[in-house]
Amino acid sequence: SFIRIAYTSVCGLLLTTMIGCTTVSQQVSVPSDKPTDTVSPTALTGHPIAHIDLAKPTPWPAPKGNVADVSPPSIEPTNDSQNLWALMRTSMHLPLHEQHVRVRQEINWYKRNPKYLFRLAKRIQTYLPYIVEQVTLRDLPVELALLPIVESALDIYAFSHGGAAGPWQFIRSTARQYKLNLDSWYDGRRDIIASTDAALNLLTNLHARYDDWYLALAAYNAGPGNVNHARRKYPGGNYFDLDLPRETKAYVPRLLALASVIKDPHRFGLALPEIENVLSFTTLSLYSQFQLNTLADLLNMPLSELESWNPALARWATSPRGPHRVIVPLTIDPKQAQLAIDELPPKRRVDWREITVRNGDTVSDLALRHKTDVQSLITVNNIPRHRIRAGQKLLIPTAGKEKPLPITTGERLIHVVVSGESLWTISRKYKTNLRQLMKANRIGPNDPLRVGTKLVIPGQRSDKKVVRTVNYRVRRGDSLARIAVKFNVTVKQIADWNGLDLSRYIQPGQALKLHVNVLGG
Repeated sequence: SFIRIAYTSVCGLLLTTMIGCTTVSQQVSVPSDKPTDTVSPTALTGHPIAHIDLAKPTPWPAPKGNVADVSPPSIEPTNDSQNLWALMRTSMHLPLHEQHVRVRQEINWYKRNPKYLFRLAKRIQTYLPYIVEQVTLRDLPVELALLPIVESALDIYAFSHGGAAGPWQFIRSTARQYKLNLDSWYDGRRDIIASTDAALNLLTNLHARYDDWYLALAAYNAGPGNVNHARRKYPGGNYFDLDLPRETKAYVPRLLALASVIKDPHRFGLALPEIENVLSFTTLSLYSQFQLNTLADLLNMPLSELESWNPALARWATSPRGPHRVIVPLTIDPKQAQLAIDELPPKRRVDWREITVRNGDTVSDLALRHKTDVQSLITVNNIPRHRIRAGQKLLIPTAGKEKPLPITTGERLIHVVVSGESLWTISRKYKTNLRQLMKANRIGPNDPLRVGTKLVIPGQRSDKKVVRTVNYRVRRGDSLARIAVKFNVTVKQIADWNGLDLSRYIQPGQALKLHVNVLGG
């Protein structure tokens, strides 16, 4: 993604001038020897632009999520072919400019935060071998494989105040330009395979434009318009000569510092986590839309694990538009898994499908047309007073089958009872305790269970929800209502998070903290 330069930048500028934004929405671990009033807890930059002090190193993104703050085994520099760092060292060819003041500043940050990469070790082991492989296959500088660590701390759910998402931090316009699918079912920016392919295509195009990897990286961060403007002011100047935006002046040195540390950690008194040169995942072909709980059962894998390997999937099935593949860990046998998928008839892959209401449609017409009953449509789709409107999306059972469908009500998982089910079969389906199921729904073992009844499944949630903190700077023309719509939150939530008095207007430049569900925003 092309990166937002300042909080006052406008992401909607022409694509040739500014293509994206990347102030990643994670909190930063501020070194104890750095005054906390010089930084703000944004992730990628670590500070509002106005507060950058180029005499001091800038903080890097802090890891988010379930990354254990423990130190795995560290390694010595080695030529072991099974060690990812060793493999990368043999292919590092970019001049790292370690004596330049800005690169030294970033190296010093590492020296003061020696456990940073250890805290990212799980993510690095999961994703970096694949990224290195793809960079190597394209004969690109292997240092580029480290860019997602700079961009997002390799957080697959990283999200910026400007709407940039994923480990490579694409905004929507750039994502679509580079053929990443984005819809209500799937966000390719969080697909490690699709987003890596798009990012490397983007970097390759920028290098072809500038014939200089430092300028290509600067354009990835700032947009080519800003780089071109700086070059016109300083014809013939290199990256370090140009008067670039402040964040961009620190951006390339961050990558060079990281490469320097990996190339020779002992030179800086540092150790690295042990990362094997081993891929963690592969893909299976699906050919068409596939319901996730059906797929999880077919692969004998917990649904939560399947979802964790496929963070781009936002709903209960893969996207009908594709990509028709799924990422799975190499702990399963991919040949056997693919065979099981191939043998499952297409009509059994999705129990429900989505339709769009047309002008003149009624609930009874749709029920008749799709061989189902009116009450099922009303219950599953929460249709108020039988009223539907043209353009509305509805879920219907395929081929007239009665199938239970988990539907969303906040953070609870709701099951709609269908013919032939009992409390026992439902408890087995969701691997929950029968007594807890009865308690959660205030229902006794002998109470009648009617078709269409909604049951709360204890201890489970229907929608994936990943929350990131976004530090937003109010712009001219903003209102709390407009900001709330943009980030899919409420005005009251914004007021509560920031202690605002709703009778007073917000002001341009005012800092707001938002807690955004990056899957629903």
